[in-house]
Amino acid sequence: MRIGELLAGAVRALREAVYPEGALCAGCGKVSDGAYLCPGCRRELEHSDLLASWECRDLDGVQAWSMRPHRNLPRKLVLRLKHGAESRAAEELAGLLRTAPDYFPRPSPDTVVTWVPAPRARTRERCIDHGRKLAEAVARELRLECRPLLKRRGNDNPQARLNREQRERNLRKAFVPLGPVDYPVLLVDDVLTTGTTALRCIAALRNAGAKRILVLTATHAVNDGGRAGRRA
Repeated sequence: MRIGELLAGAVRALREAVYPEGALCAGCGKVSDGAYLCPGCRRELEHSDLLASWECRDLDGVQAWSMRPHRNLPRKLVLRLKHGAESRAAEELAGLLRTAPDYFPRPSPDTVVTWVPAPRARTRERCIDHGRKLAEAVARELRLECRPLLKRRGNDNPQARLNREQRERNLRKAFVPLGPVDYPVLLVDDVLTTGTTALRCIAALRNAGAKRILVLTATHAVNDGGRAGRRA
């Protein structure tokens, strides 16, 4: 185990010792009643940005749905899941499915939920596979099976630091299927930015035989002076 991993684990342990989960609201940081989010933050999460939420984008014939803009509380929860290794954040984000509009295409019962596999080094560094945690939470919310369908190979260069052309080059042949796929797939990720990662995963799933694919992300990039539009 590397020094960075040990330090990250020590920081999380210290934080939990001083402020056990539920002592402070994960949204505003104020004293909570034991819940992960205080009532005010829960209302904000469930009802704010509704007019701008549930964006649908076409990715090579596949619908890619995002539940909230990548800003404010949804962004904070993504960061808490991704960098703070807080699994409860995944549950809160998956719970946004309850706000889905009527025209959201509910997956069929035989759909398998999967996730975008993270680089191994990143998972070791953060002590969590945040994509898997989010996919498992989404699967529980939808009462669907969840399992890995893709593996990652090649470069581990962080996508957040790359432009569109560099992202495409970095992800070329980065994802390969673990086996044949002859059932519908719901691909889950945290943030939809350029769509490059999702497109590579879609191609790999199609090569494995998937005929029906739906993409779902917790948030989608927005252009707030450039800051929120970058991948978390």
